[in-house]
Amino acid sequence: MEQVNSRELLSPKDKFSKRLPLYRVLALVLAALAVVICSVQQILRRDGDPYLFVHAARLFMHGQDIYTIPDQHGAYYYYPPFFAFVNIPLTFLPTPLVVVLWSLASVILLAWTMAAFYAGLTGQPFFSRPAKERWVICFFATLLTARFIILHLRFGSSNGLVLALAVLGLTLLTRQKFVSAGIAIGFSMVVKLVTLPFGFWFLIRRGWRVLAGMALAGFIGFMLPACAVGLRKDASYHREWLNQVVLSNAPGTGSWAGNGNLSLRAQADRFFLNVDAFVYKGKLYRVTIVELPSTVVRVIGQLLMLSVALGIIFYGVRFRNAPTLVSLWGGFALVFSLMPSFSSVSLIPHLVLLLPAHIYVVFVWYHGLTADRIFRGLVLLSFIFASLTTKAFVGLFLSRLLPSLGCVSFGLLLLSASIFRAAICIERSSKENGESRPLPGRSG
Repeated sequence: MEQVNSRELLSPKDKFSKRLPLYRVLALVLAALAVVICSVQQILRRDGDPYLFVHAARLFMHGQDIYTIPDQHGAYYYYPPFFAFVNIPLTFLPTPLVVVLWSLASVILLAWTMAAFYAGLTGQPFFSRPAKERWVICFFATLLTARFIILHLRFGSSNGLVLALAVLGLTLLTRQKFVSAGIAIGFSMVVKLVTLPFGFWFLIRRGWRVLAGMALAGFIGFMLPACAVGLRKDASYHREWLNQVVLSNAPGTGSWAGNGNLSLRAQADRFFLNVDAFVYKGKLYRVTIVELPSTVVRVIGQLLMLSVALGIIFYGVRFRNAPTLVSLWGGFALVFSLMPSFSSVSLIPHLVLLLPAHIYVVFVWYHGLTADRIFRGLVLLSFIFASLTTKAFVGLFLSRLLPSLGCVSFGLLLLSASIFRAAICIERSSKENGESRPLPGRSG
C-alpha cells in the first residue's frame, strides 16, 4: 500500500496554523532586536531624538530659549512648545533609560497603529480576522514601510507617536465620538504639523464636530505650556517657533533643501534655487535646472502644496458615495500618503506615516478587490522608487543623487496614485455587480 506523507494532507491554512507559533517567536525576536540595537546605537552615539527632547524640556523648565540653544551635537529643537512641556517628566529619568523606553514605546505604538487601522478597514476587531490574513497583510505592509520604520527607530523620532494619535482619532471616529476624534487628531498636529492635511479632509466632508475637536486640541496645546512658564513666555515661544521653524522653512527660502528633505517644496528649491543638494566625497553637488527668483520659487512651492490639498479634496468629493472602504478608509490612506509631500520638511524617518497607506493597498491586493495591472504596477513602482534607492541597492553616489532628483518623492506620489486607481476600480466593480459582493469584513 502506498504511504502518504501526513504533511501533504494538510491544507495551506493548516500548514500556516502549524507554523504560527514560529512566526510569533520570530516577530517578538525581531522587535526585541530592533529595540536593543537602536537603543544601543543612540546611547553610544548620543544622537537620538530623545536626547534632544530631554534637552528642550530642561530648557523649558528653566524658562530658557528652546529654539536657539542647541544640544551637545548642535541639533536644534523644532517642535511646538507643547511637546517640550509634555516631555518634562522625562527629565527626571536617566537619559539612556529614556532612550530605551522611547524605543520600546515606538515599537508598541507601531504595532497598535497597524492593528487599529486594519480593524477600522475591515469593520471588525483585529483578532477576529483570520490569522493568515492578518499576518500576510501586516507582513507586507511592514515590508513596504521597512526602510522608514528602521530609521524611525534608529533615531527615536516622534513620528510613531504622531501616527498613533492620528489613527486613534480615526478609531474614535468609527465609534461616532466625533469631538474626541478631533481632539486626538488635533493633538497629533500640536506635536507635529505633518498631520495638518486631515483638516482638508474633514473640511470637505463637513466634519464640523471633528474640526471643533481639532480646534480645542490646538487651544489646549497653546495654553498648557503657559501653566508652567506663564502666558507671556508661552506666547513668546510660539512666536519664535513660527518664525524660526515654520516660516524659515517655507517654499522659496532654500532652507533645509538638501536631499534629506523629501517634501515637494524642498524639491522645488533644489530645482530652481542655487542651493546645495548633497555631498559626496567632500564635494558639494547641485541639481539646479534653472535658477529663478526666490519669489517665483515660493509661488511654485505653494502651488505644489496647494495641489496636494486639492488632491485630497477631489478624492473626498469624487468618491463620496463609493463603498465605505473606498470613500472613508481609502480617503484616510490617501491623506497619510500625501502628508510627507505637503509638509515643508519630510525626512526619511517621517515616512513611517505611510504605514496606513501601505496597509490599505496590501489589503486591496490581497483580497483581489481589483486585478487591475495599473494599480499593482503603481504599488510596485512606488516601493522601488521610495525604498530601493538606498546605498545597499544603488551605491552611495546614486543613493544621494536620486533623492535629490526627486525619485523618493515621486515614489510617494505613485503610492497616492495607486490609492486613486484602486478607488476607481473598486467603485466600478461595485456598480457593475450591483454591490452584491460585500467587501471583506463588511456586510455590504
